[in-house]
Amino acid sequence: MIQTLPRVDHAFQIPSEHDPRLVDGGGTQRQRLGQLNSAQRRLLVLERYPELGALPNCDWDQLSVRAAFSILFGESSRHFARLQLAALAGILATAGITAGYATDVDFSVRSVLDLLQQQFGMTTPQAITLDVWEAWGRNTSLMQTLTTRLRKYAAAVNHHLGDYRERLSPEELTRVGHLLLPAMPKQFRYRFVPEAEHRAVAQRKRKAKTDVISECATAILALMLARYPSTERFIGWYRQQLARIESGELSIPARLVYEDNQLDLPRQPGPDAVSVEQLQWHTSPVRLELSIWRPHEFSQQRYAERVQQTTPGTREHDLALSARSEWKRRAKAGMHADPHAYFVEVHPTAAMPWFMGPVADWYARLGRPQQRRHAGGASNAGSGTGHAGVGTPAEWLVAYLQNFVLADRQLVRRTSPAGVCFDPEATYRGVLFGTAIVTLMLTADARIHEILQISLDRFVRPVRLYIVKNPDGTPKRDPTSNKIITDVIVEQRLLPKGRKRDDLRLQYDVSAARGHLHAITRLLQAGHSGQVPIVRYDPSHPKAEQLGAERYLFQ
Repeated sequence: MIQTLPRVDHAFQIPSEHDPRLVDGGGTQRQRLGQLNSAQRRLLVLERYPELGALPNCDWDQLSVRAAFSILFGESSRHFARLQLAALAGILATAGITAGYATDVDFSVRSVLDLLQQQFGMTTPQAITLDVWEAWGRNTSLMQTLTTRLRKYAAAVNHHLGDYRERLSPEELTRVGHLLLPAMPKQFRYRFVPEAEHRAVAQRKRKAKTDVISECATAILALMLARYPSTERFIGWYRQQLARIESGELSIPARLVYEDNQLDLPRQPGPDAVSVEQLQWHTSPVRLELSIWRPHEFSQQRYAERVQQTTPGTREHDLALSARSEWKRRAKAGMHADPHAYFVEVHPTAAMPWFMGPVADWYARLGRPQQRRHAGGASNAGSGTGHAGVGTPAEWLVAYLQNFVLADRQLVRRTSPAGVCFDPEATYRGVLFGTAIVTLMLTADARIHEILQISLDRFVRPVRLYIVKNPDGTPKRDPTSNKIITDVIVEQRLLPKGRKRDDLRLQYDVSAARGHLHAITRLLQAGHSGQVPIVRYDPSHPKAEQLGAERYLFQ
């Protein structure tokens, strides 16, 4: 039996300057909601919809700002089923559904309910009976336009709400049943919604893309296998330089040169090569001139240059001195006081390593005006530019570099422009994870959601040993010892599409990426006290409950 959570304490106060009920305009209301904590937003929701306090085991503190705005001031708040939509939002939030997916679901559910109301004139969701669904489903032309919205309605109401409903006792269901939206009848989508046609069209589009990829799959795989070692060599060299700095052998800024020989393919390798061995490679020398910085030394030099480039006695000179004084006050704490906070400034040359292309593109997007702001103050950085990620730097470094980029653009008398700045460790992580995923997609015969299931708990043991053979079928031998060369097949037990039971898992060959998976494991262990953390699978995925929490490598 599910226990009912305690009702909200209505004595909880909301400051008038942050109360969204006291202002007009969606943007201002959303902004004020974002300034409240989860308990204050819960107070507003349960004050607006006191009936929701009867919902057992519904954690309203999990409700996102976006969902709270929708049911308090947005479209859902003016809907004829606003009470049921608010209940659905709370149940989805409690289930761990992401805010973005919950927004998509909210739109689809409201759209379906609106169309039903337009045709049948009901005023409450309880009026949507089996006969109403049947009559509505016979509108063939309408059903052809609602494939996606009906699928999301079924996911929200039949799946998530259905799971919640099943865990209620008969007494609880009698008490709160009117708060729950009616489920779509079984087989409704199969009988009335032309999903098979839409799937066939989507399949044809995917096949057209796959046909293009299949022509160059060998070249793509080869590039991944060649370019990852190039990045791996650079990160090994970079870590050696940091060790020299830590030991006192080098001082900051450390002006250095990195040189390497990089494998690459011609621009048009041709479709005739059917294996990596048959591709025609060429080697080219690369050179990277760079300086290793810490924020303290970098800022110190930048502010000194700004003061030197202004004329004493002018307003610009006074502003530069004031800015440097303010920086000195702030530099006693945070990243400026961290002796291990490093980043790299690159001085452009003609032949740089391949990874500098995407790094330069990322750096060029910092501070661009297209990072527009939505109503309520939320920013949309786009393309992962303005926030931390697997392949982008930590938030402190992104914000730090962005401030200097913006300052260079705003000052009339600019300081000497810095080169491309980036975090080599973040770049290496991005290349490592990207190489692992691309290699697995091209070799493991697995979909992306199967690849994302890979975890330390699903390796097949013992591994399978096999003899490596020459093209003519004879065993391949080591040229030095003349011993037969052997290798292993590494497999993972993953849950394929359409299966939800643990005994229906299949074994996928992940041998081609085993080195990358080991490297990812080491990175996770280094960041989590020697252990790969146990995390939940993406809660928005339909099989999240079956997959559960494991030591997933693609966290």
